[in-house]
Amino acid sequence: ASSILFILVVVSLTLFSVLSLMQARADAALTEKTAVSVSAYYDADARAQKTLALLDGALQRGDDPESVEGVTKTGEGEYAFTVDASDGHTLSVTLSVASGEYTVTSYRYENNAEWTGGSDNTLWQGDGQ
Repeated sequence: ASSILFILVVVSLTLFSVLSLMQARADAALTEKTAVSVSAYYDADARAQKTLALLDGALQRGDDPESVEGVTKTGEGEYAFTVDASDGHTLSVTLSVASGEYTVTSYRYENNAEWTGGSDNTLWQGDGQ
């Protein structure tokens, strides 16, 4: 009887150790993915801030905002530029310019890929009644 109990304890401990190892590997993969994503965001953010600094300098000199590389006019007093990130995202910045100063109106980190919903009908559609 004690040997059966011992076998059950060993099997249980082995099962828990395997489950712990699997969870640790999943956590490590998620941590790596998050680190890559955060690094890509901050790299894109730093490049966007450099573009904003160049834009600020151009406005102080009285130059047209479009003289800054990548900045395009989108409307009357409205300008935009984008910065590509290394993880498949884009940092889109829109601003309004008035009296030689700019105001950031949008600062969005967006996915480049177009989302398409799945159509494999795996969701429960009801019982049909």
